[in-house]
Amino acid sequence: MTKTKEKKIKGKFRLVGKSTLDSKKRVTLGNKIMIRKPLSKMKIDSFNVFVNGEGNILLVPLATIPSRELWVHQNPEIMKSLQKGLKEAKEGKVNRVKDLDGFFEDL
Repeated sequence: MTKTKEKKIKGKFRLVGKSTLDSKKRVTLGNKIMIRKPLSKMKIDSFNVFVNGEGNILLVPLATIPSRELWVHQNPEIMKSLQKGLKEAKEGKVNRVKDLDGFFEDL
């Protein structure tokens, strides 16, 4: 028997629709939740499933990180630098590079 960890989850939930079980006891959610923000913008490929003592079910969306990108998430300094760069780009703090080859040589 596998032990499961209990985890407290906070947040407000809203009713988005009703789904029925199919003949194999499955529930489809695509048209109920995946078309709503913020989920419609996410690349979700799985869910963590939580159940409380009353039988309420909470699905937490997950996305797989390609192994070639995992090093970024495992290095806090790189992640911080990347987030800073994305923030600066969003704010328009960018410089145009005329000679891309020369730019990379200077790095």
